[in-house]
Amino acid sequence: MIRGILFDMDGVLFDTEALGRELMPKAARAYGKEMDHALYHRLLGVNEHLGRQILQEVYGEDFPYDPFHDQFLQYFWDIASEGALPRKPGLESCMQGLKRRGIRIALATSTRRPVVEHYIRHTPELQGVFDATVCGIEVPRGKPEPDIYLEAARLLGLRPEECVGVEDSRNGLRSLRAAGVLSVMIPDLLPFSDELAPYVDHVLPDLNALCPFVDGVNGGMGTLIPDR
Repeated sequence: MIRGILFDMDGVLFDTEALGRELMPKAARAYGKEMDHALYHRLLGVNEHLGRQILQEVYGEDFPYDPFHDQFLQYFWDIASEGALPRKPGLESCMQGLKRRGIRIALATSTRRPVVEHYIRHTPELQGVFDATVCGIEVPRGKPEPDIYLEAARLLGLRPEECVGVEDSRNGLRSLRAAGVLSVMIPDLLPFSDELAPYVDHVLPDLNALCPFVDGVNGGMGTLIPDR
């Protein structure tokens, strides 16, 4: 029985990872560095601690990670302020459908909490949706370790096996597998592949398919909460 859904944010709820593939290299160039797509993909789903480690291994220990990362986030902050963050298809109807089914919803993202709150503040479809949020470095270990998803389930008052996690990145999917949470991949920049298969229980095309998936697992739509 699925009682909770644990969502990653970037690449799952917002179409930010494709945009980030343009903006992160732009931020790197501001500090005299080039970033190719392969390096950018290594950074998908990781928190700031691991991101710093990766980039200082590549660029050298003197790479100014903090101002670089602040610049990258500022690009997105400005876009969000205009209400222009690109939403993933089916975002609003998916959230409404889960709420009608009495499913508890958590956000589990490597992004900093002030940024997450800013995004939500400028996204009416997500206001009042989440029953719990876990952000950035609020857990001891980031993805691909299980901490963030274990904490999200705990905050919902659920066991990991009562939850489904929705991810698009390798690190996020590994985190779900380590946490013992049923993993759903909605591919974004990275397609489903044999390499990802050990970490993926189900692949869905987009958020529109999530409520029907929940209904299938839970044995139909008898748990719908009537409109009031």
